[in-house]
Amino acid sequence: MPESVNLLREFNETIIEKLQESYSRRSKIDDLMGISISHEPFTHCIIQNLVSDPNFVNELSSEILSKLKYRQKNNDLYQFHQTQDLGKNKSKNLSKFRDQFLYGQFLEVLKKITNIDLSSTKIDVTSSKYEFSDYLLCHDDNINQDMHGRRIAFIYYLVPEDWSHNGSDGGNLDLFRVDENYEPVEIVKSLIPKRNSLAFFEVSDSSFHQVAQILSKNKTRLSINGWFHGPVNPRANKKIQLPPELKSYDSVEPDTFFDWITERYLKPLNQTGIQMKFSSSSEIKLDKFFHQEKYDQVNKALSSENVKWIRKGPYNRHNYEIADNQSLPVVVKELLKVLTSDFMGLTLSNMTGLALHPTVPKTRSDETDSDSYSEDDDEEPSEEIENQDDNEFSDSDSEILPELTTMSPSKRKLSESEENDGSKPCCSSSLNKKFKNDEDLNENGQKSDLQSDESQREYGNPKYNCEIRRWKPGSYTLITDDDDEIKKEALDLMVYFGCQNWHSGCGGNVSYIARDEDTELLTVNPEENCLALVFRDKETLRFTKFVNSRLTEMTSNGYFYEIYIVYYE
Repeated sequence: MPESVNLLREFNETIIEKLQESYSRRSKIDDLMGISISHEPFTHCIIQNLVSDPNFVNELSSEILSKLKYRQKNNDLYQFHQTQDLGKNKSKNLSKFRDQFLYGQFLEVLKKITNIDLSSTKIDVTSSKYEFSDYLLCHDDNINQDMHGRRIAFIYYLVPEDWSHNGSDGGNLDLFRVDENYEPVEIVKSLIPKRNSLAFFEVSDSSFHQVAQILSKNKTRLSINGWFHGPVNPRANKKIQLPPELKSYDSVEPDTFFDWITERYLKPLNQTGIQMKFSSSSEIKLDKFFHQEKYDQVNKALSSENVKWIRKGPYNRHNYEIADNQSLPVVVKELLKVLTSDFMGLTLSNMTGLALHPTVPKTRSDETDSDSYSEDDDEEPSEEIENQDDNEFSDSDSEILPELTTMSPSKRKLSESEENDGSKPCCSSSLNKKFKNDEDLNENGQKSDLQSDESQREYGNPKYNCEIRRWKPGSYTLITDDDDEIKKEALDLMVYFGCQNWHSGCGGNVSYIARDEDTELLTVNPEENCLALVFRDKETLRFTKFVNSRLTEMTSNGYFYEIYIVYYE
């Protein structure tokens, strides 16, 4: 094909004037020679048959798939494959398309239509490839910090000719309506991809959109996409999100508490063993934590039609359902009372070393420090305990619960009363660097006299926040910079129900990552009758991975459930 041939469809002056008028006056165009403009929920335009020669479209898509290298992109917001920037790519057909579309004819048309002084030098362009279960969740593209940045987003579709026109293949471009605080609250329009069509929209505080999950198992949503840059509008002032109201522990009868928790987790020596392991890794999973009969009752109760579920948004932060506590069956309410009781706070303190009960000091004194007592008083964990199978649990007072990573033996003094009284804290400040304050040491590296004084102990005022969550295809949570919850150190507790057939391909697992890094520190997978505990500091973030359509194949009702509690010292 000669270089001088115009690849793009014709945009005569009449068409440009009508589009310009529609754009400026916010009037709708349903079909102007295959072009439509709408302004709800925000201004967007669809141009059918952008390239005039269908053969060139076929050659372009074949070239892209065969010659370009795609790398997987996978985090809290998205899962798909994308190339590097194609601004300087020299592939034959791609360079022809790019030069006319980005830097030539169409750029000039776009400037006239939008009346925006778009840059002819700063343009971002890549190719994206979405396959079965891939997605891109709700966002606004507006990362502009300076006076010049992303102004027009575009997507040129190279999907197969037989891409479903009714949306059954997925991959729709969903557009969101925002509320008065510029938060996306509802999908009001879905644009179905069509081969050789172009969608573009102006980037702003209200341009929230997403690529819906791909449902087809044998089709690829292929596109060329990016942003034209230009002078940007000032960011809107948004209201600060209020943090959730924290609660204090409730009281519960001892017999009720013991009816729920497996006996092995209430024995002091076992709790000490759990704390040793938790202190080395800041996370632990406790299998068969509840009596099975009780767990099964909750499992059944959560699927009751009488439970009222409420969607929790906005979509740019999270999308899942929480239970209306008033509608919960009695057995579920009882479990919540147990998990948010002062007994549970003390048990968690014993297991983690955190001050999650008013009687547990934040600053430990010398009497519990391993350096303060003699060799004769030390009790070393036995070799038998060190070598136990990690899948077995101790039902004996003389054994330490072996779960997760085994740390090197740590000196620990257990008095006779501690072994017989599960209500006394079993914690040592030397077990984990997260719990050890360097300021407690004097210039000689020894404990200061000040800290050894009983009067200097600092006791916490533990609080918690609790939700019962229902997860289904389309559910997720995202990491947001202004989330007040992630600005505090906390202990996360997670218990799952209805997840017997769950596997990682379904999504819904929880990822912990370091702030400003993509490295995953820990993954918590839903497991039956298993209590997961994770301590996170201010530099650790968490999100729940997008739940995809595979879940409907794994569960009888398409749901699984989670009790999620955050405890603060």
